[in-house]
Amino acid sequence: MFVHRIGGVVLGTLVLSTTLVRVGSAQTNSGSEVTLDLGGYVRSLTGFQDLGYDPIVTDRRVGFNSEVIRLKWLVDVGGWLRLNVHNRLQSQYSSSGGGGGRDVLGFGVSAVPGRSIDLETTLVDEDHLRVWHDLDRLAVTIYSDVVDLTIGRQAITWGISNLFPIADLWAQFSPFELDTEEKPGLDAIRALMYPADGVELDAVIADRGSSRDLSAGIRATIELPVADVYVGAGKFWRELIGLAGASFVIDKWKVRGEIGVPWEIDDEDLRRIRATIGADWISSSMLFSLEYHHNGLGSNRSEQYASLLATAEYARGETYYLGRHMLGALASIRPSDRLTLAASSLVNMGDPSVALTPNATYDFGQNTRVSIGGLFSFGTAPQFLGPVPQLESEFGTYGDFAYTQISVYF
Repeated sequence: MFVHRIGGVVLGTLVLSTTLVRVGSAQTNSGSEVTLDLGGYVRSLTGFQDLGYDPIVTDRRVGFNSEVIRLKWLVDVGGWLRLNVHNRLQSQYSSSGGGGGRDVLGFGVSAVPGRSIDLETTLVDEDHLRVWHDLDRLAVTIYSDVVDLTIGRQAITWGISNLFPIADLWAQFSPFELDTEEKPGLDAIRALMYPADGVELDAVIADRGSSRDLSAGIRATIELPVADVYVGAGKFWRELIGLAGASFVIDKWKVRGEIGVPWEIDDEDLRRIRATIGADWISSSMLFSLEYHHNGLGSNRSEQYASLLATAEYARGETYYLGRHMLGALASIRPSDRLTLAASSLVNMGDPSVALTPNATYDFGQNTRVSIGGLFSFGTAPQFLGPVPQLESEFGTYGDFAYTQISVYF
């Protein structure tokens, strides 16, 4: 019942958005000013993938193209109420009917949050081409002295890890998602409260597509003289998870760590912990991060990878990693105001296997950016000895990618 109430709120927000957009810049009956801002971006991705081995159901070499057009509407009513609506039009083309590169690296490779109300419209759905439109934001925020309340489809981020999120359980990006301008929208009710200086309370009730998976959680963040600390807990899908994290600044370094302790409701069983520790070195033109991750959902045995991919945790994007022990590094440098060079690496210590993702972005001005990058993997390729491929390593299955990306903002 509660899930359907959330869905009804979302539909009501849609009606309200239509009304307010028609108003434009005007005055309400109470004298409050109503303003409408429109922004967004157009992004195009073209790439090529070579798996490095001959699969059964798709081609070894695949070309792909993806396009995203996002319109971001923001209606403000007197500073106390805001409506946020995002129209997103996407297309994905692959030279292989099996999907090819679009399933690993590209736009829209992150798991879509479960939703009771479907606001997506498929325009074209063929073997090689898919085109669709959806509303990825549809939320009203009410600001008051006591609470900031947001109702509808919105972006929510918890946690402090860069490469291996622990607490980002609402809707997180795939590590190979290239359209990271906006988080996937989650249908939820969110309350932000600030009961004292340096203290934030964040409470969320979220639709997951069914009453069984209805999720809710609360997090408290505290700014201390020597550290920023958070603690939280909640029901996420069919798990009860306790969360905690802290970050410390030591000279030019930020040292941080977080942990999640899950309890499986159906099995009434304590699961393996999830933990990430990391450090960041930040300057005006350079960033370097290093993280170790203990993935309680993963395995030390590659023969279990195929069964892990079939579980609900991986299907919903609770994690994107198969290994138990992971290392990651991220480096970014700006040689000039217009050029940014970046690279990240992911290491499964158990296989072992490695994924490297270099990227160069140049800002041409006039809100136009061009990027060139790739994904290069090192590890044992899958074996095709039966109807189900045997995964020998995590990143050895990905092959190599090269891509160009153009982004225009308005």
